[in-house]
Amino acid sequence: MSPYVKVEKFTSGTAATWTKDAACQYVRLILIGGGGGGGGGSRQASGTNATGGAGGGGGGILDLILGATELGATETYTVGASGTLGAAAAADNTVGTSATAGGNTTFTINNGGTTLTAYGGGGGGGGRTGTSAGGGSAGRASAGGSGTSAGLVGGAGLNGGIAGGNPTATDNTTMGCGGPGAGNAAGLAGAQGADAVYGGAGGGSGGAKSTTPTYLDGGQGGGTFLAGAAGGTNAGTVNGDDGTTISTGRPGNGGGGGAAHATTAGVGGDGGIPGGGAGGGGSTINGATAGDGGTGARGEILVISFLTGT
Repeated sequence: MSPYVKVEKFTSGTAATWTKDAACQYVRLILIGGGGGGGGGSRQASGTNATGGAGGGGGGILDLILGATELGATETYTVGASGTLGAAAAADNTVGTSATAGGNTTFTINNGGTTLTAYGGGGGGGGRTGTSAGGGSAGRASAGGSGTSAGLVGGAGLNGGIAGGNPTATDNTTMGCGGPGAGNAAGLAGAQGADAVYGGAGGGSGGAKSTTPTYLDGGQGGGTFLAGAAGGTNAGTVNGDDGTTISTGRPGNGGGGGAAHATTAGVGGDGGIPGGGAGGGGSTINGATAGDGGTGARGEILVISFLTGT
């Protein structure tokens, strides 16, 4: 009798049912939480700073092996939903809307009554006249917090998460808003999202409009094993790129931030599937169109069953 492998991939489902194969000996279970959405860009007067929306945090990952006897004949699972985008400012002299967090991905072991959880990443805060607040990335023990339109960054998920970025430079005219994770306080464009150490990568922030006014590029999304998605450029295509989608049981990259623009700012790129945080939308001047944030990536479950066979 030689072993063989059965691979099942679940990309949606709420309180859905998984059925154990009768020949199962043990299972490798990989859960990935949903990525946070990107915040919308702000819209302000010519002499007022306007920051782009902040990027969303990446969803967490849980990877473990269970013996067949630890699992019931059926188990219940839920795949974490995408974090929804924050809408751009809809009127003059207003801030962007903050995005929502990605959903938790869960798998309940009925034999022991334990629910295993890969937590979702926090949503990015909306753009404002000061620096914007990135969503925190998820840790092994809790979800990442969401940034707010008042500039409060999302907290780090416990045990491995990273707090949302929030640059603290005194001259906000040269700043994009803070991306999630290690928000970059030195660039002239939107801040780059955090690279992933454990879980999905964060999205880049949208580009800012200075008091001059000058319109700045969006920030690059964070990377996992691949480079993060590019932010939008004011001189060319203003939208941020979507994060890279992954299909091998690891989380995706963060989406790029949209660029600021004098007429139509760029939208943030979506997070890379699964679990990547989305980029924030770019800012603009009164009378023009600010950019929406991107949508966070959905979560995912992989169940790899090792079976006995002939």
